[in-house]
Amino acid sequence: MRRTPRLLAFLLATVAVGALSCDGDGGGGGSAPVDLATLSAPGPYLVGSRTLDLVDTSRATPANGSYPGSPERLLPAIVWYPLGAATAEGAETDGSPSIDGPFPLIGYAHGFASSRDEGRVVGGHLASHGYVVVAVTFPLSNGAAPGGKTIIDMASQPADLAFAMDEVAAGAAGSDLGGAIDSSRRGIIGLSLGGGTVLFGVYHPKWRIEDIDAAVALAPASCFFGRDFYARSLPVLILSGSADMLVPLASGPVHAFDYAPPPVTLAALDGGNHVGFIGIGVDGPRNADAIVGCPVIGAGGSIVATGGAALAEKIEEGAGPGAVDLESCSTGICGEELPQTMSADRQLELTRAAALAHFEATLRGRSGARHWLEQTLGETNSDVTVQVKR
Repeated sequence: MRRTPRLLAFLLATVAVGALSCDGDGGGGGSAPVDLATLSAPGPYLVGSRTLDLVDTSRATPANGSYPGSPERLLPAIVWYPLGAATAEGAETDGSPSIDGPFPLIGYAHGFASSRDEGRVVGGHLASHGYVVVAVTFPLSNGAAPGGKTIIDMASQPADLAFAMDEVAAGAAGSDLGGAIDSSRRGIIGLSLGGGTVLFGVYHPKWRIEDIDAAVALAPASCFFGRDFYARSLPVLILSGSADMLVPLASGPVHAFDYAPPPVTLAALDGGNHVGFIGIGVDGPRNADAIVGCPVIGAGGSIVATGGAALAEKIEEGAGPGAVDLESCSTGICGEELPQTMSADRQLELTRAAALAHFEATLRGRSGARHWLEQTLGETNSDVTVQVKR
């Protein structure tokens, strides 16, 4: 049996007075200071990692170009978790998990043309603060997808994430790691197409993940989601940058924030770009998206031109035509080089801190973390604008 319904748990947390402790909640920092420096710094645990190859035999992979499809879904996965004993400083091993658990479980969804390893910079940070994080490589949107990378399978990706989370909790990466997980506290996080996958997993009437408590969407590809897509209420944090050339702030993240029911928070990073969410930067004054991100995705392309029509059919399933809004996706990506004024280091600092604060607030009931995210972050950092719908 799962515990208190997710939204009720969040509302109970919001009326609590003072920063709550983490008595029995599996590590973390219930008594640690709630500030940017503490939230963005590595936590008290060294990080372990394990890789595994999961296969979901209950669902098919569709045909894609020259690829004929498959009756199953291959899901290479990696898990980051709090280590039980210190090894070499900063080293990742596959040693035993900490006995401080059980720990909350987070699923990570990678972006278009990427893979499970993308999640290391944020997932490893969460693991150092007492979370178990599992990332999968999606069958058709990864950079080496058979038949060529595509977005047409996006609606199936939330179930891939849920399957991997369930398997790891059940002991697929080791019974010791499965025993270190608190399956009653689950969250998801993702970047770009993975951020859109997160929104699918939260809101869509058919494709959502039922047993999650909270979510973080980094620069979510979401311009094509209409009002009827947002059919459930759950605590969600959306982060976006004003200099993002791949997922423009106004046509995706702001669009999602406007349609999503409360509770939802939007943190806009002034001068932040797309690849900065995973700490990628370049020397010189140019926007790193133009040099690193756009060549991968293809300048001038749009979500509609790269499979949006096929995806729209999936979005409509169980939700109706009001769940689709392709008109908001008319702007081609990477058509204009936007001025990037935020460094990759700064953007990653803010991203790690905000994501951790959101999960600390929603999965561990730390009201101090919620207050920092919703109030202090924007008030004390001139390069961040925070909007909240409760």
